[in-house]
Amino acid sequence: MKTAPRFISGIDIQSDYISIAQYSPDENAVLSVAIQPVTGTAKGLWENAGHEFKRLKQAFKFHSPDVVCSVPMEYAILKHIEAETAVADPEELIEWELSQQIIGSIEEYSYDYQECSLKNSENCKDFLAVAYRNETIRNLTAMLKGYKLNPGIVDLDVFALINVFEINYPEYKSVPSIIIHGEADKTKIIFTLEGMYLDGGCIEHSKSIETPMQYSGIVNTEINRILSFNNAFTGQPGIGLFFTGSLLSQQDFADAVAAIYGCGQLLSPFRKIECRVGGQGDKMREHASKLAVAVGLALRGNE
Repeated sequence: MKTAPRFISGIDIQSDYISIAQYSPDENAVLSVAIQPVTGTAKGLWENAGHEFKRLKQAFKFHSPDVVCSVPMEYAILKHIEAETAVADPEELIEWELSQQIIGSIEEYSYDYQECSLKNSENCKDFLAVAYRNETIRNLTAMLKGYKLNPGIVDLDVFALINVFEINYPEYKSVPSIIIHGEADKTKIIFTLEGMYLDGGCIEHSKSIETPMQYSGIVNTEINRILSFNNAFTGQPGIGLFFTGSLLSQQDFADAVAAIYGCGQLLSPFRKIECRVGGQGDKMREHASKLAVAVGLALRGNE
């Protein structure tokens, strides 16, 4: 009996756009995409996104209600926590550490954690913990369910970027790498190795950055800060440097950052994943940068 084809859509909600990538696991291909600008400024992220998503849903055909969606990094708490090896169950410690980072009660948050073995020491284990406000998840899932979609997984946008990077650049699995996701008003920097999130940060900046050189200086300061706390991983020969996001799809901004480190390339979400959507040149370069998170989310739904 022939089985019905599967489709999974990744939905990335950023402050200034929403992107969708609809993926077919059977064909290992992205079959359709959409990018919708978010123009509202008077309301919060989810209210603005809901208004624009209504228009997007009318124009985009979902072949399946199954979706994976993201919460932007800046809407979550992301923290490495050490626990002594002798501690059999680290959950109580992790919950206490997270509670020190929040305003309000830990009961208002949902959290998860996993061991980050690369950061383990002889006497301690390292755990990467993530906490989201319950209200954030409720608002996001309620919006999607209101359009008859099934948000089976909610993930962080930075984890989706690591996912799409790992799948498209397997030769960098053992190379310490930095992914820079540059948008109009903020830039996220991720330090990753072997598919793990080692460190990172989110820096806000003006939408009216005057020059690529000014931007590269801001980014360089944050990268130096991150690497200074992770020098155990930077002694290895070479560091990968990859760019995504609407700002870094502009060649002059990408070139300014790359010039500091003598390397750097645009992260292509379609290097190992086929894209059956037309487009070429600078337009496709910009679209691919805005779709990296969405593709990573769709691939996450197939794990």
